[in-house]
Amino acid sequence: GFSGKYNAIGPDAFVTVLAPNVSFNFRDNKDFRSNHQRYLNFRYLNIQRNIGPEAQIVQEEPDYGVFNVRYIDSDNNLIDFSRWSTDLQFAKQFGKLSLNYEYRKLSESNRQFNFRFFAGAFLYNNTALDSDYFSFALDRPTDYLFDYNYLGRAEASGIFSQQIIIAEGGFKSQLPTEFADEWMTTINSSYSIWRYIEMYGDIGIVKSKSERAEFVYDSGIRLNLVPDYFELFFPVYSSLGWEIAQDNYDQKIRFKVTIDPQILLGLFRRKWY
Repeated sequence: GFSGKYNAIGPDAFVTVLAPNVSFNFRDNKDFRSNHQRYLNFRYLNIQRNIGPEAQIVQEEPDYGVFNVRYIDSDNNLIDFSRWSTDLQFAKQFGKLSLNYEYRKLSESNRQFNFRFFAGAFLYNNTALDSDYFSFALDRPTDYLFDYNYLGRAEASGIFSQQIIIAEGGFKSQLPTEFADEWMTTINSSYSIWRYIEMYGDIGIVKSKSERAEFVYDSGIRLNLVPDYFELFFPVYSSLGWEIAQDNYDQKIRFKVTIDPQILLGLFRRKWY
């Protein structure tokens, strides 16, 4: 197949993404009602940005192309959910490999346990030392492949800057150590307290060039109103200390929302009944 898109990514800033791809999908032939499926995708993304003089986005890197191989094995159910994936990327500026595993369990008492593990490492990294555009992100990926639906990609403040997409590090608190240009590994978990109210906790180790590995953590309350589609995160305690007692706490609250109609259809494809 072949896909392409032309998007506004901020004031006076646009991007063109062209991506030829080959995909293989495998289903379970023994049980046609099973949600278990495997997915293998090869794609090459050619990314051209048009950054105008009034744009709030700084073009830190030249236009680029990335060859991406991604394998996903998922069993998407309401009671038992599991998904693991590997992602391999090669570009002139960098090469990186990552692994992601997710597991969810809904008990008979209607309590949900969530677990996620992420590990990623650069195979080589020739980007500028002062640029984290291609680095692993702890809480807010730069999305240089333009795969995520950010409501406000360029905003560094305001409500849109508080949107969270659970990818890469998956942290909810915005810590000073935002990126890793060598390797990163994190664990994210949460458990139901009452109905849709959950407590969450994240731990991780972040390593960048010329810096020592740093251990980071956060914790708080999660309102899991509609799993994967509408969630709120209220930080309580992290590497920054008691965030709930710090100034401008309203700016620390994160939210997750999905407005893409194609993704919303997945809400009705899951095995609810």
